[in-house]
Amino acid sequence: MKKMRVIAAILLVCMMVSLFTACSILPLSGTYTIKDGLIEQSFTFKEDNKVEVSAFGVDVEGEYQIEDGKITITYSLLGFSYDLVKDFEREGSSIFIDGIEFVKEK
Repeated sequence: MKKMRVIAAILLVCMMVSLFTACSILPLSGTYTIKDGLIEQSFTFKEDNKVEVSAFGVDVEGEYQIEDGKITITYSLLGFSYDLVKDFEREGSSIFIDGIEFVKEK
């Protein structure tokens, strides 16, 4: 009986880890940047799925959602609303948006 409880506990832990990893349930937080020559771009993830995107000297705030390996960022700029949809992966202290690595600032 004790063996069954240990096996059940191990399976439960494995399922939870898989769920958090595969579904990206763990929220993002902090600032992730890339500096490529003259180009600097960053994503600052905040509470309640809020994000601030900074690129080419322009900062916009919006909301993000991660689902099925995609990140959707909804924001407004100059009175127009946009949905930015890109491939998304998370690995260690980096995120990858359309295959481009953004490293979390310390």
